[in-house]
Amino acid sequence: MRKKWKVEEQSRFMKRLGTLLQKGYTLGEALEFLRLQFSGKVKDAIGEAIRALEEGDSFYRVIRRFRFDPLCAVFAYYGETHGQLPESLITAGEMLERKYGQQAKFRHLLAYPVLLFAMTVGVFFILQTRILPQFVLLYENFRVKPNRLILFYLWLNGHYPQIFLAVCLLFSVLLPLFFKWGKNVSPFERQRWLAKLPGIGPFLMLWKTYYFSFHLSQLLKNGFSLHESLMVIRSDPEKKYLRETIDRIHRVLFSGKSLPDGVREIPFWLPELAAVIEHGQLAGRLDMELESFSLHCLERFYERVERLLKFVQPLMFSLIALWIVLLYVSILSPTFEMINRL
Repeated sequence: MRKKWKVEEQSRFMKRLGTLLQKGYTLGEALEFLRLQFSGKVKDAIGEAIRALEEGDSFYRVIRRFRFDPLCAVFAYYGETHGQLPESLITAGEMLERKYGQQAKFRHLLAYPVLLFAMTVGVFFILQTRILPQFVLLYENFRVKPNRLILFYLWLNGHYPQIFLAVCLLFSVLLPLFFKWGKNVSPFERQRWLAKLPGIGPFLMLWKTYYFSFHLSQLLKNGFSLHESLMVIRSDPEKKYLRETIDRIHRVLFSGKSLPDGVREIPFWLPELAAVIEHGQLAGRLDMELESFSLHCLERFYERVERLLKFVQPLMFSLIALWIVLLYVSILSPTFEMINRL
C-alpha cells in the first residue's frame, strides 16, 4: 500500500467522493467510479480500499491506513457516525485545500527572507574569518580599541567548538526531559499548557472551540441526543484529550449543574462557547447556533493566520536589515576613529 498520498490528491479524492455520494452512489460504487479516473499507485490504492471495505473495515480505518491528513480521518469518523458522510468528506477536502494553500503561501512569503538570511550568514562567515582579522590587525597598528560588538565577534570566532558542544549538550538534556514530561502528563493537561502559551494559545483555543462546536452541532442536527453526542465525541480516536474533557463535563452535569457550567471548566475553549450553548438551549436551536458559532471561530482562525503571514515577512526583513547595519557600524566606527587620528 502506498505510504502517503500527495495533499492535492487527498483533497481532490475527498471532494469527488463526497460529491458522488451526494448524487446517490453507494460508497463502493463511488470508489469504483473514482478508480477509473485515477491512474498508477492511486488507482491501486483505491482498489485496496474497496477490498478493505468489502472485508468489513470502516471508511475511517481505510483513510487512516492510507495515512491521509488527520483532518480527513476526523471528518470521516464523524461523518460515518452521524450519517452525513458526503458533506463531511467535501468539507474535509475544502479545509485541506485551504490549510495547505495557506502553508504554501507561508513558504512563499518566507522564501526570499530565508534566502537573504542565508546570504547574510555567508557574508558574516567571510567577514568573521577573513576580513575581521585584517581589521583587528589594522586597529592594533593604529592602537585603536575595537568596540564591544567586534570583540564579541572575535570571541565567537575563537569558541565555535565550545559553543557547538554546549548547544548539543543542552539539547541532549532538554529533549529527554521534554519527552518524559509529555509521557507523564495527560493529553488534557498538555492542551491546557499549550493554551497558555503566548502566540500559540489564541490559535489553539479558536481551533479547539471550532472542532468541538462543529462536530457537536452535526451530531445534534442528525438526531443524536446531547448525551449521545458527547459520548461520540468522547470516543474520538484522533483527539485523546477529549476523553478527559467530556468526563470533566459529565462530572459537572452529575453534580446538578448545566452544560454551560461544564463547558466553562475547559480552559482551552473560548469563554463565548458557554454563552452560545446557554442561548441555544433557551432558544431551542442549539444545533444551528453551535454550527454558526463554529464557522465564526473558523473564520477568526483563518483571519489570524492571514495577519500572521502579513507580519512575519516584514519582521524578518527588519531583523536582517538591523543585523547588516550592526555589522557595518561595528567595523566602520573604529575605521572613522583611525581616519580622525591621521
